[in-house]
Amino acid sequence: MPRPKVDPRFRRRVAQACENCKKRKSKCNGILPCDHCRARGVEDACCYSRYPRPASQESQLSRGLANRESRREPGPLDPASPASSSKQIDIPVSNLYSVSKDSQMLKDSRVYVGDSASLSFLGSVRSTLRAAVGPCPFTNEPARNPMSEATSKIRFEMAREPSIDLATTQSIAKEFFLAVSGILDFFDPPWLLAQLHDWVEQPSQRTNAKSAIIHLALAIGFQARAQGDSDELLSEQCFAFGRQLTMFSLIDDPSLATVQAVILITYHMMAACQYNAAFINLGTAARAAYTLGIHLHETNKAFGGEEGLARERAWKSLRVCDLFLAASLGRPPATTEAVSNIVWAPLKPPRDYERPDVAGQVFSAMFRICNVFERILVEIYAEKAISLELARSISQQHRQWTEELPRMLMVDGIDESDAEQNHGASPGGFCLSPKQGSSIVTMAYYYSIVLLTKPFLTFRVHHASDKEFSKSETSSIMISLATYADACVNSAIKGIDIAYEYVFELNTPSRQPLVVNSVFISALCLGLAFLDRSGRYTWSVNPLLNRAIKILVHLGKLNPHASRFAGICEQLKEAVAIYTKRRDNTLLSENDKAVRSIFGDLRASSKPRCYSESPVDHTENTQLSWSVPANESVIKPITPRSFNFNTFQEESLLPISGLSPTQIGNLPMDYTQSNGNLGDVQYPHPTDNSIDALSEYFLNQNIPLFSFASSLSPESHFDFQDITLEPV
Repeated sequence: MPRPKVDPRFRRRVAQACENCKKRKSKCNGILPCDHCRARGVEDACCYSRYPRPASQESQLSRGLANRESRREPGPLDPASPASSSKQIDIPVSNLYSVSKDSQMLKDSRVYVGDSASLSFLGSVRSTLRAAVGPCPFTNEPARNPMSEATSKIRFEMAREPSIDLATTQSIAKEFFLAVSGILDFFDPPWLLAQLHDWVEQPSQRTNAKSAIIHLALAIGFQARAQGDSDELLSEQCFAFGRQLTMFSLIDDPSLATVQAVILITYHMMAACQYNAAFINLGTAARAAYTLGIHLHETNKAFGGEEGLARERAWKSLRVCDLFLAASLGRPPATTEAVSNIVWAPLKPPRDYERPDVAGQVFSAMFRICNVFERILVEIYAEKAISLELARSISQQHRQWTEELPRMLMVDGIDESDAEQNHGASPGGFCLSPKQGSSIVTMAYYYSIVLLTKPFLTFRVHHASDKEFSKSETSSIMISLATYADACVNSAIKGIDIAYEYVFELNTPSRQPLVVNSVFISALCLGLAFLDRSGRYTWSVNPLLNRAIKILVHLGKLNPHASRFAGICEQLKEAVAIYTKRRDNTLLSENDKAVRSIFGDLRASSKPRCYSESPVDHTENTQLSWSVPANESVIKPITPRSFNFNTFQEESLLPISGLSPTQIGNLPMDYTQSNGNLGDVQYPHPTDNSIDALSEYFLNQNIPLFSFASSLSPESHFDFQDITLEPV
């Protein structure tokens, strides 16, 4: 019976329907998530295209691309070309399915989080575990969690100057250097202590620029010590007043003090879990630095003396904050090494940099590891593509960085041997903390390796139990892939160990944003690695996750993000325990079935059966082993349909398209066909007869190496290069 016609006056239309309702031709109510997606339980997949394009244009574009490809002359990458093993090819994947730019937004539709962010990786791990263990507290959470942002308790425009005595300021100055050691390097302790003495004893000689920097430094010091509500209140008061002086007196007339003050504001906001506000303020600091030419190394050397050194150290501190925020939030960095025109040159003998001048600041350990971070974010995550050749190039910079680390720490003033010789030389009896600073630098090193190798670990977990994949593991490509996946796990473990020592064995501040983010993403990598069914990671993950949880719980007393991450890691540990139990039961069931097929089933012989039934039929129809509960389903590995890995070249490309949670849940899986044969395996060698076989296979499977929250780029691909493996 046809539906009654609705009066046009009462017909309600929405401006745009979501992508799911468009495909299903359902009536959408235009909200996010819409009623249909909410009813189907796919709220996370509900998205709207920002710039809808008519189908006719899409078809014309597709035909144009097809014609262009057909007219393209045979190149070195064509299957018929003999030189196809030395180049790369881009395989467009944008025509698989429509993914709008809005899918990069978090659930609150206000903030953007990219692929390198821990929240994006959390969504990938959740979807993978959902396919492996089904519903559990960890997988029942939404794939994309909204960011939790704190707010300032005091409005800066209404702030008043707090009253602090000289003894307190000197004590808090020490806490400031403990908090920023290895991260911010504006000035040395003797300079700050001298400024504090004059600032307290001679109020009439204060300037707005100096007062702003001192108040912001004290705010970070109180924030780091956090011994009760009084420290929290003084931190907020100092921060609000220092920010007021910065905004009212320094922003309109940029100077070096402007850059320093805004970077201090940025760091205080990061430690206070105000990442979006910190990201915005960091952009102001970057523009102020560009205005003054601080990003140009030659300009800073031209100033010379204390002024040039202060400019160079301000740029280094800006780079550290910028790259950390960019990696944590998955957003583009505001600074770049290309603009600073500094080449990666070998370090000169240490005697030339025991007291580094302006030229020596480019050899800072944190400054150089920031250059590595930039390459990872710009060349991998921004392009949504990774290759073994690129990974080898970046890992070579890692090796050079480790070889020169002791001398680079001397540039940063956090070399332990140098600090022991000069201990007590600073007024007030303290200097920069070398142990805390070197620990932060080391954590940043392992954090960068995790970001670089995370896609390789994701690839291995999704294909570890594929039979053809296992047979191809002797090839140079597969060995390289496995090595980089192992590097991700190894760096995650070492990063947690360094953080544990930093938090519990050293006199560390109560808030440290870099530690929180590094530990959390390392814990997620360990949870994902445990799903690898190749038997490569047979250790127990619980002790490592317990360490990570202990760190996050300790820091979570004052850090809402750390507290929330600790709860997520607890749920991750429970999900891994469920997976472990089901995996063990599956192995016991398979072994028990094999034994019963040889020696018979004693339990089955006690039950009456028809004499017409053959013993073979009876043996095959026996129930599951006693080791598997009847009401518990047998676990299935996360294995796509088998693929002949012997048909691809070492130069083949692997697309890295994103997936929605519903697509992950529908991945083809087959656990029942696994066998327990332990005989020798014959490993065939790869052949050179199908350049597009591997790429087409993964295009069909849509295996995600990056987060599902990201849009699908036409340039998305995963390149395989015929390279010689070198240590990571």
